[in-house]
Amino acid sequence: MRWSPLLAALPLLVAACQRPPADEGVALSPQAQKGKALFSTLCASCHAPSAKLVGPPLSEMASLYATDPEGIVRWAVTPGRKRTDVPPMPSFRGVRTSDLADVAQYIIEAGTAAGNGKQRP
Repeated sequence: MRWSPLLAALPLLVAACQRPPADEGVALSPQAQKGKALFSTLCASCHAPSAKLVGPPLSEMASLYATDPEGIVRWAVTPGRKRTDVPPMPSFRGVRTSDLADVAQYIIEAGTAAGNGKQRP
């Protein structure tokens, strides 16, 4: 039987649809509110609030980029490969920088909340 990447990703997609949003119960800034919708469309299938799916959890990204949201934008435009055990992140070069900045702010705010245990179970 041939291995299918699409079938392998199916459990991750199901898990992404079943978990609560990373910002549940957290007041978000207006910029993070704008980034929330894009995050759910572009990022949520690979990134969870506090658990590793394909990519690192928001809590880890928030701790790494808390004072450097532009670093998230740079990574999204020209991602590298830090982990050999997972597929590389695709480039979001076609997404407007201002939209990526909104997503970065959402990641930092929601990830900080998840890391502090403010997310409801």
